[in-house]
Amino acid sequence: MGTADSKAKWRIVAKDDDKRYDYYPKLDGDVISTQRHISDAEDKLGATMLQTQSDPCWGESCKIYSAGEEPKGFKKDYPVPSFGPDPDMVGTLNSLEIAEKQENHKLEMGTEASRRKWIPVVKDADKKYDYYPKLDGDIVTTQKNLGAAEDSLGVRFSQFIQTTSDPCLGDGCGVYKLPHPKDDWKKDYYVPNFGADPEVAGVMDSIATAEKQEKHHLVMGTPESKAKWKNVATLDANRYDMNPSLDSEVITTNRNIEAAEDKLGVNLVNYQ
Repeated sequence: MGTADSKAKWRIVAKDDDKRYDYYPKLDGDVISTQRHISDAEDKLGATMLQTQSDPCWGESCKIYSAGEEPKGFKKDYPVPSFGPDPDMVGTLNSLEIAEKQENHKLEMGTEASRRKWIPVVKDADKKYDYYPKLDGDIVTTQKNLGAAEDSLGVRFSQFIQTTSDPCLGDGCGVYKLPHPKDDWKKDYYVPNFGADPEVAGVMDSIATAEKQEKHHLVMGTPESKAKWKNVATLDANRYDMNPSLDSEVITTNRNIEAAEDKLGVNLVNYQ
C-alpha cells in the first residue's frame, strides 16, 4: 500500500483528467459573440428579445401584422441645403495634414494593408481569452459530491439560499425571537477518566519512535518554531498587490472604449 505501483493499480479511473465529465464545456466562438451582441442590443433598446408567449395568430389571415399599403402624406425627395463639411471635421483633417508633414508619414487606415499590419494579436485563435477555463479538480469533486448528496437526500441545496431580506433584524422584531433557556440540566457532575485516547497515545508513541530514529526533537507551536517556519507569503513585504498598475494596452483600450461610448451614446460595459 502507498507505493507508486499500488496507487497506479488501484486508482479510481473516474478521477482521471481525461475521463472527468465536463460540467462547463467551452462555448463556440460564434455563440459567445451572438450572446454579447444580443445583450448589447437589449441594453441599447431597453427591451428583451426573448419571446416568452405565442403570437395570438399567424400568417396573413391574422391581419394584425399585415403589411398593407405604404402610408401617404409625408414629403419626399425635398432639397436639403448643404452648408459644407462640419467645422470639427475640417479642423481634424487639417491637423492630420500638419502631423503627416511633421512626421514625414502618411496616415493609412481602413485598408487591407493597414488591417494586416495593426491586427490585434488577441484575435489570433491561440491567444483568445478562455471564457470557460477548465475547473480545478477539487471543484469538480465538490460539485460531484453535492450532486450525490442531493440525490441521496432528495433535496436541492439551492433552496436553502436566502434570496430576500428578512422583514426585520434583531430581537425587537419578535418574529424570530429565541426562547429563554431553561437552567434545568445537570451541572458539575463527575466524569470518569479512562486515560488518553488510544489513537492519541499511538500517535505520541510514533512521534517518540521517530524522534529517536532521526535524533531530532519535534518542536511545534513555540515562538521559535513559528518564526522558523513562518509563511513568508503573509509578510507585508510579500503580500499580493491587489491594485497593480495597468498595462499600457489596457489603458489604451479603456480610453478607446470611453471614446466609442461618447460617440455612440451607449454604454458598452454592462456592470449588472
